[in-house]
Amino acid sequence: MNKTLKSATALVLVGLTFMWFGMVIANYIGLLEDPIRDQYGNLTSGTDSILKVSTYIFLLSLLGLAFFSAWAYRKADVQLAAKTEGSLPVFRFTTVGVIVSLVSLALFAIICFFASFNSYHFGDGPVQQFLGVYLPILLAAAGCIYVLLAATVYRKSNVPSSSLTPEERKTKREAALAFIYPILGTTLALIIGLVVYQARRENPQVWVWVLILAIVGSSIVTGMIYAARTKAHAAKPLAKPVRVQGTAALNLNLVLVVLFIVVVTVMSFTFGISAVHELDVRYDYMGAGKLQPITFNWFMKSMLPAMLILTLVDVSAYIAVRIRSIIASK
Repeated sequence: MNKTLKSATALVLVGLTFMWFGMVIANYIGLLEDPIRDQYGNLTSGTDSILKVSTYIFLLSLLGLAFFSAWAYRKADVQLAAKTEGSLPVFRFTTVGVIVSLVSLALFAIICFFASFNSYHFGDGPVQQFLGVYLPILLAAAGCIYVLLAATVYRKSNVPSSSLTPEERKTKREAALAFIYPILGTTLALIIGLVVYQARRENPQVWVWVLILAIVGSSIVTGMIYAARTKAHAAKPLAKPVRVQGTAALNLNLVLVVLFIVVVTVMSFTFGISAVHELDVRYDYMGAGKLQPITFNWFMKSMLPAMLILTLVDVSAYIAVRIRSIIASK
């Protein structure tokens, strides 16, 4: 396992850690942004605006995972194309990071879309609505497009663009459009639904949903057309990983390791977010709310265990990938 493969493995874990800390910070900022009112209904702290800093911190944490995963994927891809010993397990690990980041960004955009319904923010104008809802969705879509293109069409293991024929360049462009059109169409459909809701202050009617689904369907079909053209042009195949036969015990151990890492990762995020919410607002007998302070006792009791669990995830995943890489090189 050379330095490039080690750095590729570490980059995915750096992205995971970055996302964890981003999620924790975003949840804490979200507590500060929650509106707190006195017994007379007057706003004493927090905000009623749809434009929130926590939304962008959530998005930044997901984009961080996407960036580090795509960077690691491109490093591992070059090593796999060069047939470097032990590169296949690292390549698969970085592929998982790319998939997780894409799914996370897509879920973020969908949550932003549905969270904006049935919520009226008095005093928010078009600028606040754009910055609070539309822009995060657009940025999430842009992140998805970047990661997809970096991991598929514009892989570093492909032939350099300067040495491609006009036909091959056309094929590469159509392959990119096959990925871009479905994402852009879905993003446009989400924004149309939000515009209709913001204009009428009621959930989209049946015909609006027909329009939204028609845009999504047509964008998917358009992407399929470009994908079919790419195949018809007989583009050069991407570097394919070589299958390595392993023993049954080794495969079973891999399954157990994957299950362990997945479960512990979920636990680390759950415990970290739960620790933050222990600081949530508490009301006194007069009805006045107050956010709980960050104390050393709270950190040792709630936050430190979550951080140690995250460290366990990073160390376990790195060791597991490295062992698989060493085995694959023999």
